[in-house]
Parts: sequence; C-alpha cells; structure tokens
Amino acid sequence: MGNPIAFSTLACPEWTNETIVARAGRFGYDGIEWRGGADGHVQPSMPIGERQSLRRCLAESGLFSLAVTAYTSFVSENVVELEANVDDLRRYLDLAAELGARYVRAFLGELHPGADLMAAQRNIVRCLEAAASHAQDVGVGIAVEPHDDFVRSVSVVPIFERVTNPAVGAVWDIGNAFAAGEEPEEGFELLGRRIAYVQVKDGRGRLADWRLTRLGEGEVPLRRAFELLLCSGYAGAFSVEWERAWHPELDPAEAALPHVLMAVRELLAAARASTGGGQ
Repeated sequence: MGNPIAFSTLACPEWTNETIVARAGRFGYDGIEWRGGADGHVQPSMPIGERQSLRRCLAESGLFSLAVTAYTSFVSENVVELEANVDDLRRYLDLAAELGARYVRAFLGELHPGADLMAAQRNIVRCLEAAASHAQDVGVGIAVEPHDDFVRSVSVVPIFERVTNPAVGAVWDIGNAFAAGEEPEEGFELLGRRIAYVQVKDGRGRLADWRLTRLGEGEVPLRRAFELLLCSGYAGAFSVEWERAWHPELDPAEAALPHVLMAVRELLAAARASTGGGQ
C-alpha cells in the first residue's frame, strides 16, 4: 500500500463535517486532518453523540482521521497558564482517541520580545512530557509542528533531544520550513526519526516574500523531500494544507483539493520511480 493522503479542514472553513467527509470520499482522499480551536470543525466540547456519529460516518466512507489540531502554547512564564495548556492538550487527546485520530497536532507557542529561550525550552519539555503520558494511555501521538519562533528544524532539536517519551513526534511542514530558509535535506536530517506525518503546500519566495501558490507552481522542492522520505522507508501520511481559512483569496476547496490530490500522487509516483520504489 502507498502512503495515505489526507487534507486539512483549514481548506474548507465553510463546510460542515458531513460535507467534509462526503467530499473527501468523492475526491479520493484517504483521511482528514481536523482543525480544532474556536473556529475549527471539532473541539473538546463536542457532545459524545456527535463524536461517535462522526467516527461512524468516517468509517462508513472508508476514511480515517489523521489528526486533530490543538492551538497550544508552552512558552509562558506563568505556571497556571502552562498547566491550562497541558490540560487543553489532554482534552484534545481524549477527543482524538474518540474520533479514532492518530495524532493531536500541537504548537509550542510564540516567544515574547526578550524572552529567555532556555527557560522557554525547559517549560516546553516539561509540558510535553506531562501530556505525553496521557497520550500513551489513550493511544494517540502528539505531533509537534515547528512553527512561529520554532519553525526551523534546528530550533526544535534541543526540545526533541530532551523529550524522552516516544509518544511525541513532529509534523514536517516542508513548505513552512522552506519559507523560513531551510532546505529539505536539513529538515529531514534533523527531524527524520521523529516525523509523525508530513504536511504539503507550495509557494514562492522566502521569509517576508513568501506567497502561497497552487501545488506545482511554486518553488518548494517537494519532490526532493518526497525522495528523502521514501528512501528512508517512510510509510506515514501526507496531508495537504490548503490555507484558505487564513487566505480567502485562494481557490475554494472544491476546486483546489482534487487538483492537489492529483499533484501529490504524481509527485509520489515520480519519487518512487527515481528511488527504486522507496526500497
């Protein structure tokens, strides 16, 4: 079997959960990465009946839940705030388990000006370790996305080196890393053994000049990244992140998602051919 391909519901903020499942199946996707938070499609406040209904609907459509996104932050100097974020992550882990999701995608947070980086790293490690034991209990992984002040892979390595619990892994967002000035070889070398799943997008420019594009029309070296993954035996999922919730000028999901799925399949086929099938 090939690597499963999912998409993030960041692409379709206006769709209901039922519409998401129906169209994901019709387009040919394998799974869904659910956006959480106040504006997302799933939250820990969902009644148990809705959770069960959504999981049943996914199963009947032959789909799986890849992840649920929790908008966490672990860099505060306030102990109460840190504990609240850990508790929030635990609630999302429970939600993910009930939806049958493999991961909760979590963020580390944004540093305030003049913040003590070493102190922030210690807080992050403590928070992730505190939540990781619950993750193991419910059978869901924590997938940390390098983002904000931690977008470069090198910035999260000191954290991963100190987090010993195997329930904690990384989301490799190839496009975000490229926009921050990182080449795929660097990101893969630093995150390789920790990669839980891979997010896919394309764009042009770097840093302040970064602009999203349709897949295949940008500068992100996606094929190189795919080749690195397949050569290593990576069997995990690829998740399309079409950021229409943040960028309403992008094509609507019903037009974009079928095109992106075809493009990802073509990239994977080309990468497999050039690497001898990923063996």
